[in-house]
Amino acid sequence: MDVDIPVMHRKICDGEHIFIQIFICGLGYKEDHGDTMKKITQGHRSVGIHTASTTALCVLLSLTMIIPPVHAEFSHLPSTIASGSQMQISPGDGWEHINSGVSQDLNGIFFICLNRGTVVGDEGVILRTGDGGKNWTIQDPGVSENLYSVSYFGYPIILAVGAAGTILFTNDTGQTWQVKQTGMMASYASCQMLTDEIGFAVGVNTIFQPFFTRTDDGGVTWESSSFYIEHESVLYEGWLSNVYFMNESVGVATAVVDIPAGGAIVRTMDGGASWQTVCFSDKPLYGVDLTSSGVFYAVGAQGTVLRSLDLGLTWENLTSGVSYTLHAVDFPSDTVGFVVGDEGVILRTNDAGESWVQQTSGTTENLLGIQSITDRTGVIVGTHGVILRTDNGGYPPDTTPPETTCTLTGTTQGDVYISNVTVTLTAIDNITGVQFMTYKLDDGLWNTYTQPFEVTTDGQHLLRYYSSDNAGNVEQEKTSVFTIQHPPILTITIIGGIGIHVTVKNLGPSNLTDATWGLTLTGGFILIGRHISSTMTIPVGEEKETKSLVLGFGSVQLTFSIASTETNVPGKVFFIFVRM
Repeated sequence: MDVDIPVMHRKICDGEHIFIQIFICGLGYKEDHGDTMKKITQGHRSVGIHTASTTALCVLLSLTMIIPPVHAEFSHLPSTIASGSQMQISPGDGWEHINSGVSQDLNGIFFICLNRGTVVGDEGVILRTGDGGKNWTIQDPGVSENLYSVSYFGYPIILAVGAAGTILFTNDTGQTWQVKQTGMMASYASCQMLTDEIGFAVGVNTIFQPFFTRTDDGGVTWESSSFYIEHESVLYEGWLSNVYFMNESVGVATAVVDIPAGGAIVRTMDGGASWQTVCFSDKPLYGVDLTSSGVFYAVGAQGTVLRSLDLGLTWENLTSGVSYTLHAVDFPSDTVGFVVGDEGVILRTNDAGESWVQQTSGTTENLLGIQSITDRTGVIVGTHGVILRTDNGGYPPDTTPPETTCTLTGTTQGDVYISNVTVTLTAIDNITGVQFMTYKLDDGLWNTYTQPFEVTTDGQHLLRYYSSDNAGNVEQEKTSVFTIQHPPILTITIIGGIGIHVTVKNLGPSNLTDATWGLTLTGGFILIGRHISSTMTIPVGEEKETKSLVLGFGSVQLTFSIASTETNVPGKVFFIFVRM
């Protein structure tokens, strides 16, 4: 059975030695000249069945042969840039191209604060910035192995890992790097310093098992273990591409599964001693991040974006809107997040992943890592030495503020609302989008607008409001003035006799002033009094009576209306007498 090695994420270097190494284990290796396809061929191996004797034989033969270490390297591009090559990049609308000073692939990035950060890349490249990524200084780690991941704890402690089991450690912000481990038959794709003592690294060993390494003494010693990815009682080979520990016990890692080609998310509850597969995918998965509120996000091939709302136990698919391979995800807040991937793709969400907007990067290089320090400031790294930076959230230049409209909904009588008024604010910004809307009613405090609200009190009201966009443009304050005058609560009593007697009582909450009333008789044969109207003033708590003379006969429907209150009663008219 042929074993496909993920093209975009694994380079096997030292071609001659790796051929000998794998051939001894009953397998073969071939690589095309463009390094666009890598396969292990020749021989047969059953997926999910790995006997102890076979594994032991491979390891034993590997150790007994005097063969240089196997370097299983993780790459996001078919080959490393040649010396002197120029990358293809154009100015981005929202992301500025920063000169990195190197041409190697840059694979990992970490900022500990707004200014201080480190980038690692191929051929032992380490770059450091102290001004938020505007300028970079090359550091000497003392190794030439490809480095794939870097992680800080506090300002001085930095961990970096890479090919050949390389582990670098510094406790002086990278002024001097200590080579804790290198020359191993394993490679690390991701690392994390959880505390000043506890750190993790994940990757793959030479027999293509997911590989986990942990330190509990600040990098002095490291303990490693390997396992297979288990799904439906079948064991799969693969490698761990990214890791995120919530604490020293609970961690989540993304994985690439070799056969069948796909991916997985594994979770540990015991600090990495054992791992459970919580998600199995037909797409390789490459990056994971955790928000401050405990929501996990993972990304992978063909535009895959996953989200977990229960600390990594279950995962749901989100729609990214793209089909590119996505390599890294980072959320600076609970709602704002960024994803980067192949061919310069950058995605941003402002609603916790429910929708994604593609931003302009100005490059077609593969983007491999991102650190969004805030929702406006971020740095991206990629192939061929690419570094992109933004101070405006990745949006294009925007000097136009949003346009906010106010809609008032209620029942009016003339220019006055006689009901509660619902206020709805709507803002539009077609460039960077609306960041927030805010309002102030009368003498109250300023509030962030999130949904329509009701105004219930009588009187004249002054509403002030404005919006701001994601580029920081603030709209000039607008106002809306309106008056509410709820009609009084009235009871209407109609009695007959000689003519019609109507009593109207005002139960509150406001005085009734010069309100027009009308009495209408419908039906019958009415000569006098078919329709009568006048005005009436009734203070709160008082009542008024009106009398109307009618002349006619027949059954009628009497309707008396005043100030939006109406009463209907049936009656009979016989000349000037009315019976109810």
